[in-house]
Amino acid sequence: MKIVAALGYNDCQILDLTGPLQVFASVNQALGYQAYQLKIIGLDTQPIQTNSGMRILPDLAFSDLREVDTLLLSGGRGVKALLHNKALIDWVKQRAESVERIASVCSGAFLLAEAGLLKGKKAVTHWKSCALLDKNYEDIEVDSDAIWLKQGHLYTSAGVTSGIDLALALVEEDFGHAITMDVARELVVFVKRPGGQAQFSTQLNAQNEATGVVAKAQAYIQKNLDKPLGLTPLAEFCCVSERHLFRLFRRCCDSSPAAYIENSRLSLAQQLVCEGTLNFQQVAERCGFVSADNLRRVFLRRLGVNPREYKARFGKLSLGHSVGIGE
Repeated sequence: MKIVAALGYNDCQILDLTGPLQVFASVNQALGYQAYQLKIIGLDTQPIQTNSGMRILPDLAFSDLREVDTLLLSGGRGVKALLHNKALIDWVKQRAESVERIASVCSGAFLLAEAGLLKGKKAVTHWKSCALLDKNYEDIEVDSDAIWLKQGHLYTSAGVTSGIDLALALVEEDFGHAITMDVARELVVFVKRPGGQAQFSTQLNAQNEATGVVAKAQAYIQKNLDKPLGLTPLAEFCCVSERHLFRLFRRCCDSSPAAYIENSRLSLAQQLVCEGTLNFQQVAERCGFVSADNLRRVFLRRLGVNPREYKARFGKLSLGHSVGIGE
């Protein structure tokens, strides 16, 4: 039996803590015996008030944990205060030397970083915190798109539900693909989701930070995705030089106008494919990809699946026919 312990604390993200543990609990159910013993550890034994307001009672304080095979460090707004908790950081560093696996979920990566465990390694955290992790710990190679990463016996994962993705990967290491598939089906999640977390962040950041000329260009792009778009017509519309507009996009969006246009087209295409009211050729024309073949190539390159597979996974379910009582 493997012991899995997850660290919680006040203002931690509740799904960071409970999501992975549910995966391991579901493995026990699938196997019909207790393959994993689950423990929630806290800074002490007082109830943990999570970010949702719900309280969770830890099994024991972290300092009292004697045996553990897999140690999970949850993230959340409360992690900032823990970076100054020397006793906890020292304990994390010591435990990393003896555990089979140590993993972070979301901003829990900052605990691993503060303990010096990620030096010279690749790591990921929630897309909103990747820049901060990269800035504060220059010796870490931050991958802002990964869902989860493995570096030896150290694991890091992106935001919130990615802890479930990571837990499934750990289960597959322990019990193979068949059991992992059973658990994924039970929880109605993917064993491996399509695409990385950058698909959730790029356009959001760009739109939130845009002002002036860039905001004007973005509004024009959104209204004209089905038309030919490029630097020249955008610059003419905004009454600035092409070179100046390119620089403004780089400064504001950290991308070129061409990259922003493709991201916008892909975002709309994902939405239309899921809605299912247009065929793939019509989606391609509406989004400026011109042909269904071009649409397919962009989906494969950016998301790792073709439009048909994407629709099957994320599209609206057909209600079929109404079923009466007794049918």
